[in-house]
Amino acid sequence: MIPVGRTGRALVDPVPRGDVRLTRPGHAPVDIQVSGWSGRVETVEGALVTGWARNDRYPGRPATVLALGAEGVVAHASAGADGRFALRLPGALVRSAAAHVITLAIAGSDHLIEDGRIAVGGVPGAARPRPAGRPTVRLTARPAASRAIRIKISTPNLKEAPMWGDYHFARSLAAAFERLDLQAGVDCRDAWYGRTVDEDVVLAIRGRERLTLDRGRINVMWLISHPDRIEDDEFAEYDHVAVASDVYGRALAARGLTETSVLHQATDAHLFGAAGAAAQDGERRAACLFVGNSRREYRTMVKWCRQRGIPLDLYGGGWEGILPAEAVAAPSVSNAELPALYARHLLLLNDHWDSMRDNGFLSNRLFDGSATGTPILTDPVAGLAEVFGDTIATADTAESFAARARDALADPGPWLGRAARAREIVLGAHTFDHRAASLAALFERLALRKGIA
Repeated sequence: MIPVGRTGRALVDPVPRGDVRLTRPGHAPVDIQVSGWSGRVETVEGALVTGWARNDRYPGRPATVLALGAEGVVAHASAGADGRFALRLPGALVRSAAAHVITLAIAGSDHLIEDGRIAVGGVPGAARPRPAGRPTVRLTARPAASRAIRIKISTPNLKEAPMWGDYHFARSLAAAFERLDLQAGVDCRDAWYGRTVDEDVVLAIRGRERLTLDRGRINVMWLISHPDRIEDDEFAEYDHVAVASDVYGRALAARGLTETSVLHQATDAHLFGAAGAAAQDGERRAACLFVGNSRREYRTMVKWCRQRGIPLDLYGGGWEGILPAEAVAAPSVSNAELPALYARHLLLLNDHWDSMRDNGFLSNRLFDGSATGTPILTDPVAGLAEVFGDTIATADTAESFAARARDALADPGPWLGRAARAREIVLGAHTFDHRAASLAALFERLALRKGIA
């Protein structure tokens, strides 16, 4: 008999000495890797469960975590390149009047994740199912938190906000906090200091301006771009600094800054992920897509497309005097329209500011575009493979760019296959729901350290 994890249940007799293939009439065969896995549940925040899962025998192969209930699989999530996963259980199950036990396992394995038996739902105080073995983690609908989170962005005001990426970034993050039953709001620069109540946590999405802090609050910086603008004395003012770069996170640690962590940018799965699901069976235009303002320069990938005669759809402002008017499809695209626009193209182009590229700050477009399942061609950026593996292509010369762009448009199959894997990586570990859960746990740890009730 082959035991399934630690349950004692059996699938095959006799016990095989190696991996097995399970076959059932009318179903595709399933390969099971026996042993060589590890994983653990680390946090439970509302309906979100986070932890890590790895294939120790084949480290390069991603692991998929399954949540198993009485009726089968109720949720799943893909672990990222670093092995981290964040799995959201169905809200209806968590809020159910009936009690259930969910078990977390790794797909294609004989492994149950450590601390992965989770009791959900049930009337408070009533008897709950309790499996043998390790104690269960109790997961119930989380009550509304009293701690108010204000997200501070450098967008000047609400009138200009729709044209600023930071505003949409912050709104998606605030919505993710709300899904965890945490009170959250966004303040543009003209409203940074206008509040005297409802501001227990300040989360600064660091932009162009420095924020004056109240040390009586919990103060966290999330640095997502332009690290060259910040001196160490500003970092020291914060209780914690989250950095959207593995490379720069290591650099800060080497400079003696201890209260730091790596927190990459993310995508809004409810917006970009939904477009990706809809795009799987849709037609894509055989052209490159570039969305961006000129920044008063002839941006390199746009120039290469036009010089090499590669089809390009260009959206953005400030191109007057650089390109003829007919070369620009539209001067702007609303954030709500971006997912569908990405999903209609075979290749999305991306580039980075010099300071971001050199310091490993991955552009938010890499996460948004990947969530739609769209192939991406970007300039080389430090740390790209640490997050995306080989799923996103790079080019640093006109020749390599032209060769890869033409290949993507002429033979999109392999490119779409890699993009599908990038989509799994992003939706499995790099959404605003994942980031909100990580930040919420951080806020509570900092509150405890500062003695804030």
